[in-house]
Amino acid sequence: MGICQDNSNQYLRDVGYNVIRLPRDFLPPLSLIGKQGGNTDELGPLNLLLDHPSAPLPAISSDQPAANINGKSTSSLSISLGVSILAGLIAGLGGGKLGATTSFTNARALTFEFNNVVFDSVQPLVVSNYLSGGEVDASSPLLQRYLLGDGALYVVTERLMSDQITVSFEVNSGVKASVDVPVIANQVGGSVSVALASGRTNAVTFKGPQKLTFGFKCFEIGIKNGVITMFSVTPGSTPLSLTEQQASGVLLTGSGLLDLGTTSGGG
Repeated sequence: MGICQDNSNQYLRDVGYNVIRLPRDFLPPLSLIGKQGGNTDELGPLNLLLDHPSAPLPAISSDQPAANINGKSTSSLSISLGVSILAGLIAGLGGGKLGATTSFTNARALTFEFNNVVFDSVQPLVVSNYLSGGEVDASSPLLQRYLLGDGALYVVTERLMSDQITVSFEVNSGVKASVDVPVIANQVGGSVSVALASGRTNAVTFKGPQKLTFGFKCFEIGIKNGVITMFSVTPGSTPLSLTEQQASGVLLTGSGLLDLGTTSGGG
């Protein structure tokens, strides 16, 4: 799918995250992502970069509550774009195909809210010490292609996850839309539960059995004064894409939007 220039990603970018337009269960901390020639690959865990690590891989802290993110909403999105995104979310959660029809609502716009948000993370300083204390594999294609060549290499240090998404339907700003929950539930099927959000007549909550990654932080890996080093990057400034075989065509644009489309490409 294409990229729209809206501010739906601002709610996470302001607190240091890149936004994934269509979340999937991927990109755990310590994942290496390499970009070269307009294509980007998820390369595997960080230890692939070192020949003789001086220490075990840094420990990952899992399923930590993300109170500052839980319940935050995106900006309003058009119904056509919103339903397309919703279909991808439902599929990621384990549901069936929603389809392009909007017969279940008279809404013209949607907003998305992630609930039950948790995060997995590693401490960047510990990752930096792990890299600086190890011996880089001189024959590694990671070194030749991404550190010494014309590519770029990134390491994921944190990811946000959720197994529950609430979608609000509006006719226009401030005007609630009607929603036929049974029709949506019948289309969704699978293992995803569908219900009206508590106390809200125009909001539907979708909950699945698996968590989806919808935001992440990363650092660029480079060489400074002959030593492998981590460099901070501004949220949204890292142009990343993953091939279709790896993550259904993930693209992170310069606006900080990680999009799961059908083709790979540079940001």
